[in-house]
Amino acid sequence: MPRLLTSMCAIALLAFECACAEPPTKERHQADEALAAARAAGAETYAPDALQAAEADLQKYDADVAQRDYRQALSHAQDARDQAYAAAKQAATEKAAAMAHANQLVTDLNTLVTTANARLSGTGGPRPTGQAAERLRAAVRAAPMALQEARTLLDQQDYRGVVVRLTPSVEALRRELGLGDATPDRSGR
Repeated sequence: MPRLLTSMCAIALLAFECACAEPPTKERHQADEALAAARAAGAETYAPDALQAAEADLQKYDADVAQRDYRQALSHAQDARDQAYAAAKQAATEKAAAMAHANQLVTDLNTLVTTANARLSGTGGPRPTGQAAERLRAAVRAAPMALQEARTLLDQQDYRGVVVRLTPSVEALRRELGLGDATPDRSGR
């Protein structure tokens, strides 16, 4: 009986060693595919830390394969795949939030320009005079160019660029209309 147990253990050990005799290329390919999907989802922009973590795990995989430590390589390939999937998910979430924020800023700026023009004409509340009127006119004159640039950025799906471009115009019009900072923070990160 002890001889049978010893033989079974030896067979199991041999099978385990044979299973780890070659690099886990299937898992490496899965990790590569997951990284490609993460990049396609915009992870370089919207989830750079998660993407870098996945890439780092893949570099560790390569080092482990070079050292013939296939068990550790398998672990790093699986970690890289999982990190890449997480990066893709995070990127999709962040991109959607940035897109919503960008679209809201376009709407806000259009509404503020309409309100400012009504004020300047005296039909939408007290008509500003003097320097206040000049500042409001300047803010209104700047809006079309900002909107044009924002639409170009929207076409390029650069939602963070839209936020950066439109936020100063929206804030300037709000300030000149005496509305303060009534919009909630939508950082578009």
